[in-house]
Amino acid sequence: MRLLALPLVLTLTLGATPADWPLFDHDSARSGSASDGKLSAATVAGLRTRWRTKLDAVSDSAPIVVEDRLFLTDRDGTTYALESGSGRIVWRFATHGPKITTSVPAYDESTHALYAPGVDGDIHKLDPATGRELHDAGFPHAITYTSQTEKNASPLNVANGYLYAQTSGYIGDAPPYVGYVVAIRLRDGDTHVFNVLCSARHDLIEPKSCDAQRAGMWSRAGVVADPDPEMHGRIYVATGNGPFDAKAGNYGDSILSLSDDARRMLGSLTPSDYDDLESSDRDVGSSSPALLPRQPASRTPLLAVQGGKDGNLKLFDRAKLAGLGAPLQSIPLGEELFSAPAVWTGADGATLVIVGLGDGVRSYRLTTKDGKPELAAAWSASFDSGREGTSPIVYDGIVFVATSGDLIALDARDGKRLWHGDALGPIHWQSPSAAGGAVYCSDENGVLTAFALASSAR
Repeated sequence: MRLLALPLVLTLTLGATPADWPLFDHDSARSGSASDGKLSAATVAGLRTRWRTKLDAVSDSAPIVVEDRLFLTDRDGTTYALESGSGRIVWRFATHGPKITTSVPAYDESTHALYAPGVDGDIHKLDPATGRELHDAGFPHAITYTSQTEKNASPLNVANGYLYAQTSGYIGDAPPYVGYVVAIRLRDGDTHVFNVLCSARHDLIEPKSCDAQRAGMWSRAGVVADPDPEMHGRIYVATGNGPFDAKAGNYGDSILSLSDDARRMLGSLTPSDYDDLESSDRDVGSSSPALLPRQPASRTPLLAVQGGKDGNLKLFDRAKLAGLGAPLQSIPLGEELFSAPAVWTGADGATLVIVGLGDGVRSYRLTTKDGKPELAAAWSASFDSGREGTSPIVYDGIVFVATSGDLIALDARDGKRLWHGDALGPIHWQSPSAAGGAVYCSDENGVLTAFALASSAR
């Protein structure tokens, strides 16, 4: 790896604030929702293109925001720092390897460090002010030994004093690859690995050494951390196509909950039609679990939803995964889900799950009657988002979703269109991030665009 375009020497220490967006989808629970009071339904129509910066390659992901810096990684494994106000590239950190990444960096407030994905099979620890690589706590850390066939596809996450990563295969599903969850303790680099196939083995393995293959995890949200104190930091992942045989320790097409250090599996939920899902390439893990806020009136107060390539949105009890069987509720979507849902609670206390699909955005309201939870359709907004859809976010009560050519703003309460900006190029898995009254999104033309009110400044 090498550092490019060295900046002026900076002495500041960046620190995340409540007004920042330091992780993919804002937080370690991947809620996709934040508020800092900088925008409103009344002012969003004043958004204008502030700047557009051409990157060296396409970033098929999303930026994160810490103070006055944006950080994102392109497909070729180069991580950038840009000034949020001007779009000027402050530094680049390049890695080199055989293929691509669609991962997202993560910022950790406790170590004041930026953790960057690479195409070399490693996670790198960087000084966010200068881009200098930090060689401590065992970094850089390997998360795969075979980056030719195993991909760092999903965003990195930070929670519980750990950095979390998950792995998948590349498009085409060419073996050998096995899905892993890697948990790296940030204070000392102590590392634990959960292999979703051959799970009795607790180290990073050569994939050929496992007699089962695939089950890679490639969802947009990646590893999800539970914020509820009673759950003690447990994490969740959803796996892709691969064999399911709990006795053999193989967990293809399943939702898994793991301890915060990834040492132990605490529960699993696998559809009874797992054989059909495997043979028809309908991955459960095309999306990650989306965690809902505690519901005191419900018999199952800790809930989550999961969508997959089977075209269903499933509501389940995340506190007690049922093993082999059915979820609490399954809602037909009519198409595959590839995006990360956003979870938003309005001023009236109602929780919405907002889902990006190929035909637009749909929202579902969580209700509880006689202790039984249920999702019901709330509102929808129709537009062409492409076959795989894109991941929406909610910022100051406004839903932002990127489509090819447009960034669209909707009122989270009723789906009413409030604004759109036509400065984006084609969109694949790119999704917006927002902080300080500005919204940022990259596109397939290799451009990162900032939208902001004329008077806003960070």
